[in-house]
Amino acid sequence: MKNLVKKKKRLFDGAESDFYVFSSMLDTTDLGPVLFDNRQVQYLWELGERQADALVGLIPGAKKYMDFPGDTPAYKQGNLALYVQRVTGRDDNHSVLIVVAAGESQPARFVIDLCGVFVDE
Repeated sequence: MKNLVKKKKRLFDGAESDFYVFSSMLDTTDLGPVLFDNRQVQYLWELGERQADALVGLIPGAKKYMDFPGDTPAYKQGNLALYVQRVTGRDDNHSVLIVVAAGESQPARFVIDLCGVFVDE
């Protein structure tokens, strides 16, 4: 998978009330603009363990945590959980996976960090 974003970028830093409805247009050089919508994200593990592990290997500082064998893995970057949103590209043959680290960074302060935009082939 190719990461279309070279640097981690803070997309959101604010109150919980705005966190859950946040959206932003992301510009990628290869595919043009794609819309990130925090209402459409899912936990990274919902992609399946194989694909989630592959993405974690491409994101600096991202780790997989297993509390107990057989449990659902947790994927995090620092203290923030990793989430993914699948967006259809310019054509229906390719989709884009937007991976973010998101959650409460301090009491009553929520953040969303863009970890990568990956072409899912």
